[in-house]
Amino acid sequence: MVNPFKNILDKKTHVLILGYGKEGGSSFATLRALYPNLNVGIADGNISLKDDITLKNDVNIQLHLGDKYLLALKDYDLIIKSPGVKLPNLDNSILSKITSQTDLFLAAFYGQTIGVTGTKGKSTTSSLINHILNKCGKKSILIGNIGVPAFEMINNISSDTIVVYELSAHQLEYVHKSPHIAVLLNIFPEHLDYFDDEVDYENAKHNIYKFQNPNDKLIIGSQIMNNITNINAELFCIDISNIDSELVYPLLGNHNKLNSEIAISAVANMGVNRTDAVLALKSFEGLPHRLEVIGKYGGITFINDSISTIPESTIAAMEAMNGDVDILILGGYDRGLDYAKLCNYLENSEVRVLILLGDAGHRMKRVMSDKVLSKLSFAKDMAQVFEIISKHG
Repeated sequence: MVNPFKNILDKKTHVLILGYGKEGGSSFATLRALYPNLNVGIADGNISLKDDITLKNDVNIQLHLGDKYLLALKDYDLIIKSPGVKLPNLDNSILSKITSQTDLFLAAFYGQTIGVTGTKGKSTTSSLINHILNKCGKKSILIGNIGVPAFEMINNISSDTIVVYELSAHQLEYVHKSPHIAVLLNIFPEHLDYFDDEVDYENAKHNIYKFQNPNDKLIIGSQIMNNITNINAELFCIDISNIDSELVYPLLGNHNKLNSEIAISAVANMGVNRTDAVLALKSFEGLPHRLEVIGKYGGITFINDSISTIPESTIAAMEAMNGDVDILILGGYDRGLDYAKLCNYLENSEVRVLILLGDAGHRMKRVMSDKVLSKLSFAKDMAQVFEIISKHG
């Protein structure tokens, strides 16, 4: 296995993997393949990892498990943090040691990487870019938040490989390098159960372009132009006016048409002309949980848009269907978002039956007008949801 991290890791003697989920596991496997005798620590709240066979059989490993796992941070000279591990305020002496799989990957492969982030649309746009590149004869791989840890694909990367990297705010939080081509679709409040506030969340997103240079490219949706500062790269601002009225886009909604144009702009910077990109676009199929038609039952068409976890994406989905939504199911886990915009939209919608669930449903109910409440039913679970649908279908 070629070592792309030699300049960084050769100098380290004690490396801690902070968080041992899917990405943390791939970080450990890669470290072990590159450095069989390196002293590695695993820090995780999950105490059952003590029974993991791979970890138990490694003589050069130290486990830090349970509630006090963060105490191990001070004992290592490099900390590879996994996404989603929330850290308290730390001393600079510890912060300076924190990196991540994304940070290490970009340090090695930034020049051949297209990074894509945004509160919504990043999975679709990343998949569009990867699809177009492969259809147009480019060697492209898709990694990151889409479900494939970057380190798992290192052996598949050669000098002519284009890496499409879907990046969450959690993955961008501790990077010190930005991709050669950065795509920032949009920013709406989200993950406020993890980040301290909206500014903290936005700062993580801005890291996708923060460390670029004048030879790099930044592609954004025009609606966030006023939120972008200190740009070093060449800027491409894609507006709704860029949508081609004569082109049949593969996905519903103006938001997806805009995502398609952003994808076309990204591949253009990798040498794919528009004609070829548009042709490739036609064979793209949408991703699960995004305006996904599940089927028909009892004369009702069921559409799964469960990826819409913020008001803005729910509104965009309904607008994509030209408002033709008769029964709407909302709720679930409460992320602490402001639901007023969504409730105002429902005030003038054609929704006939509104079904709410969970903690988010209870909070939505508190800000709904009497007009919207008159359409409301509350369900304790999905079984009761379908009982309500059967009565109103």
